[in-house]
Amino acid sequence: MKRRLKMKITTLRQQTIRIPASVVRAHCLICEREVETLAAAHAAEVLEVDADTLSQLIDAGQVHAIETVSGSLRVCQDSLFSK
Repeated sequence: MKRRLKMKITTLRQQTIRIPASVVRAHCLICEREVETLAAAHAAEVLEVDADTLSQLIDAGQVHAIETVSGSLRVCQDSLFSK
């Protein structure tokens, strides 16, 4: 005797949207709103400083930074231009 097996197959469709790595929107806790953020290296280029100087500006509170879940640092773009 043959057994019948009933099977249900569900498929998903996934779409990947690429956002330029240089600009990502995030919530800045200091500005208390959603802002565009830059990668730390790009922010240092904008300010024309090296990574150590950018780190000092962040520590001094002159530039706002957000740490992502992956551990990378994003810099609040508004804080770069409010100087």
